[in-house]
Amino acid sequence: MERCESTLALVNFEQVEQDDYSSGYESTPSDSESSTPTQKPETRIWQAVTNQLQQGPKFKEKMSYRNTQALTEQLKVISSIPELCDVTFEVGSEKVKVHGVKAILGTRSRVLYNLILKKQKEAEFQRKADKKDKKKKIPVKSDKITIIVKKYEPEDFRKIIQFIHSGSVDINSSCVAGLLSGASQFGLDDLERACWDFVNHSVKSGTISKIIPAVKRYSHHKTGQRLLEKIFSQTQQSVDL
Repeated sequence: MERCESTLALVNFEQVEQDDYSSGYESTPSDSESSTPTQKPETRIWQAVTNQLQQGPKFKEKMSYRNTQALTEQLKVISSIPELCDVTFEVGSEKVKVHGVKAILGTRSRVLYNLILKKQKEAEFQRKADKKDKKKKIPVKSDKITIIVKKYEPEDFRKIIQFIHSGSVDINSSCVAGLLSGASQFGLDDLERACWDFVNHSVKSGTISKIIPAVKRYSHHKTGQRLLEKIFSQTQQSVDL
C-alpha cells in the first residue's frame, strides 16, 4: 500500500492484512469432490478457493501515514531556538553561535558523538577540579556544552548542522565547498555524494568557475584540496590561493 503524504483527514481505510486465509491448495476435497475421481486437480483447487472466498475471510484494517515534510521543517527550526538545544558551536573568528541537539548530532555523526563525549568528560573533570579548590566558586551544573569551530564559515557550518538535524539542505556554488568539507569531516556520506553531484553538474554546465571563490576558503581542508584538483583536471584552470 502506498504511504499517504497528505495532511487531509483520513477517511478510507484499505484492507491490507488477512487472518485465517488459506489459498486452498492444501484443502481436503469434499465428499462430493471425492465421488468424482475424474475431476481435474486444478478444478478442485479452484473450487476450494472459491468456497473460501465466499465464506468471507477475516480482515485486519491497517493504514500507514507519513508526513516527513512537516517533520523536516520542524527539525530545521530546532537549531534556531537555543532554549531547545544543549550544544553550542562557536564558529569562526567572531565566534558566531550555532546551536544543536546532542542526541540528534550524536546519532547522525559518529565524529560529533566522540567530540561531544570528549567535551562532556572535560566538563566533568573541570567540575571535580573546582570542587577541590575551595577558593573557586563552583558553577551550577549544566548539561549544555560549548564546542569551538575555527575552520568553517559560520553560514556554511549552520547549513551542515541544519542538514544533520533535518536531512535537508540547499546546495549552491557559494556553500558547496563548505558543505563538502563538513560532510567529509563528520562522516555524512549522503551529503558528500550530493555535493560531488553538484560539482559534476557544474562542470558539465560550464559553471564550475562560480565554485572557485568558495573553494579558496576551504583550501586548508583535505576535501578542499581534492576539489581544487578536480577543477584543474576538468578545466585545466589553475586557481591562485
